[in-house]
Amino acid sequence: MKGKITEQKWFIYALVPICALMWGMSYLGTSVTLDYLGVMELLALRWTVSAILFLILIALRIVKVSYKGKNVKLVLLVGILQPCIYAIFETLGIKYTTTSESSIFIATIPLMVLVIGALFLHKKNGRRTILAICMAFAGVIVCVAFSPDFSLGGKGIGYLFLLGAVISGAVYTHTSSKASAEFDAIEITFTISVMGAVFFNAVSFAMGNGLRGYALCFTDMKVLAGVLFLGICCSCLSYLIFNYVLGKLPTAIGTNLVTNSVTAVGVISGCVFAGDPFGWYTVLGVALTICGVCISSVGNGEQ
Repeated sequence: MKGKITEQKWFIYALVPICALMWGMSYLGTSVTLDYLGVMELLALRWTVSAILFLILIALRIVKVSYKGKNVKLVLLVGILQPCIYAIFETLGIKYTTTSESSIFIATIPLMVLVIGALFLHKKNGRRTILAICMAFAGVIVCVAFSPDFSLGGKGIGYLFLLGAVISGAVYTHTSSKASAEFDAIEITFTISVMGAVFFNAVSFAMGNGLRGYALCFTDMKVLAGVLFLGICCSCLSYLIFNYVLGKLPTAIGTNLVTNSVTAVGVISGCVFAGDPFGWYTVLGVALTICGVCISSVGNGEQ
């Protein structure tokens, strides 16, 4: 039995860098695709691809889902938080900031998980955790405030959107972890994919976008590639891995492992491929944020 537990842990840790690579590149993929599509168009296409992929797998009986005798309201709440609320904040945040800034903001989600746990779930945080929160927040401030193109007037709204993403992402983490007691990772990810597809298509059509985004996918290979990458890798596979990790590890530890890695990939891809500003403030900011997130999970149990 001991060998099986060790083997399972190694499997979980092996999945983390795969998830990090896909999610880390999602900031760049989203930023590039938004040059051609509106926010709601992109979100509708992204989650539609994920939902269709799941429906195909279910039809072929490769995967199975069952909601019988389970708390459906809980998994529906998970779907509302992510992607319906979180994705809007994140995508708008990426639109109004840079790839690296977005990555670093999102890196503070594990810390927000601890804060929410303390405020609403009555979980105590020690001095080490408080130090970690301050350190990670300082990292965000350094990276953002010392950037050459920093401007509260121009990016302030983007930072607020990213803050909304951090809060909703943390609430989603707690809710998904609780839902994993009844639902497996496939059922949770399938639910959020279908809810995302229905919600964002409805909003996109209500805004008068029609089928423009879908038509553009068939005429522009760059748009099609971006949508497929975001839909298959970032909405389907990444969330499948993340929900699986949340079901197997303590909430704060699971988010810490994934988010830490995603931050590094996101910042590097933004600086290398998107031409984001890079300097001492980037290195120091990332270092402070990652160290803060690491310290926050040391000595913490189930969150």
